[in-house]
Amino acid sequence: MRILVFSQGFYPHGGGAELATWQYSRLLDANGFETRIVTRQFPGEPSVQFVGKRTVIYRIPMRTVGTYDELQSRYDDLLNIGVLGTSFVNRLFSESDVVYLPSQWYSSIPLARIHRKPVVVHVHAYDLTCRLSQMYDLVEQGVRPASRKAFLIHEMIERRSPVTVAISSMVNELFSKYYIAAGLLADAFVFVSNAQMNLVLSRLPQIKNKGRVIYNPCPERALVETRHKGIGYFGGRNLAKGFNVFVRALQSLNPRGIVEAYMTMTSAQPMRKEFDNGVSINFLPKLKQDDFRKMMTKLSVGVVPSLWPETWGYALMDSILYGKLVIASNIGGMPEMVEGLRSGVRLVKPGDSEELADALDSFLAIDVEQAAEIGAHNRDFILKRFDNKRSVESLIRVFHEAMAKK
Repeated sequence: MRILVFSQGFYPHGGGAELATWQYSRLLDANGFETRIVTRQFPGEPSVQFVGKRTVIYRIPMRTVGTYDELQSRYDDLLNIGVLGTSFVNRLFSESDVVYLPSQWYSSIPLARIHRKPVVVHVHAYDLTCRLSQMYDLVEQGVRPASRKAFLIHEMIERRSPVTVAISSMVNELFSKYYIAAGLLADAFVFVSNAQMNLVLSRLPQIKNKGRVIYNPCPERALVETRHKGIGYFGGRNLAKGFNVFVRALQSLNPRGIVEAYMTMTSAQPMRKEFDNGVSINFLPKLKQDDFRKMMTKLSVGVVPSLWPETWGYALMDSILYGKLVIASNIGGMPEMVEGLRSGVRLVKPGDSEELADALDSFLAIDVEQAAEIGAHNRDFILKRFDNKRSVESLIRVFHEAMAKK
C-alpha cells in the first residue's frame, strides 16, 4: 500500500500530532508500507529526505500567517494552495492508494476526490469544531467552541503583531466554514481518545459512522533516574495549558525545604524566580531532546494542569515513560491514559490551583527512592497497555476500510 501524507509540520517541529505522525511513519515503514510525506521546509532542512526503507519526506518552502519558525495557523495551507496544483504533487496523488491527513491541510481533500483517492483524517485536536482547535473558550472559561472574542484574544496573546492578528482573524472569518466543510468530506476519522471523539461527535453527529478511536503510539523514552524532588511543567506560557494555574499553585506550596520547578518553553533565555515559601521557578526555552532528558533527572513530578480537554497529552505520557509521578487535570483524554494506575497519579479539577498545590505537597513528601520505584512501575504498566503494534495495525485497518469504500 502507498500512503500519501500531507502535514503542515513534521517532527521535531510542532507538538503531539507531529510526534504521533513520526511514530506512525516508522511503524508503517517497518510493516512494509511505502509512505510519502509532504510538509513544510524549515531553514537548514533538506528538500528530500529518505527515512527507513520505504519512507520519503518532501519538504516544500511555505508561507505562514506570521513570522515564527514553528506551526502558526491551520489555514497556512490555504496560503500555499498552489503547492497542490503542481505536477509533482499531482503525480504523488496518482501514485498513492490512500491520502492521510494527520495535521489539517484539508484543502487537499477536494483534489484527492478528483483523483478518486480515499482520505483518512487523524483528528489530533478540535479543528473540526472549534476556531482555536482547543474546544475551550478563554473568555467564558469553559469547554465549548471558542467564540470570536476568545479567538481574537488568543491571537493577540500569541501573535502580538497587530498585522498578523488582523490577517489571522480575517482568514478565520472568511474560510473557517468552508475549511471545515472540506474536512468533513474525508472517508474516515481517527480520534486519539474516547473523550475527544465524544466531544467532537456531540457537535458533528453526522460523522459518527466514520469515526474510530486509536490511542497514539508510545514514543521511545528511556527510564530516567529520579535524583531530586523537582517539579516539571512543559506547556509554555499558554493559558489553556494551565500556566497561570501552575504558578499560583507553586506560590501556595508548603514544602519541606527548597523546591525547584522547571518550566520549558516559557522564556527565550533561562531565567529564575524565587518565592518566599522556598520554591524557585526555572523558566526555560524549548529544550532539545538530550537537554530535556538531563532536566528530567532533576524531577520527581511532572505536571499537566491544562484547562482545555487535551485530546491525549504526550506531555503526560512522556512524564510517565521517564518514570515520574504525575499530576494532571481531570479532563479530556488524560484520565483515559492513566486509567488503571493505582499510585503515583493524581487527577485534579482544571483551574483549581489549591487542589493542585495539595497534590504537589503530597507527592513532594514521598522520598526520592520510593518515587523512583512507583514511577518505574507506572512506566511498565503504560508500555504494556499502549502497545505500538496494536496501534499501527488498527490504523492500517482504517486505511483498508477507506479503500474498500471507493
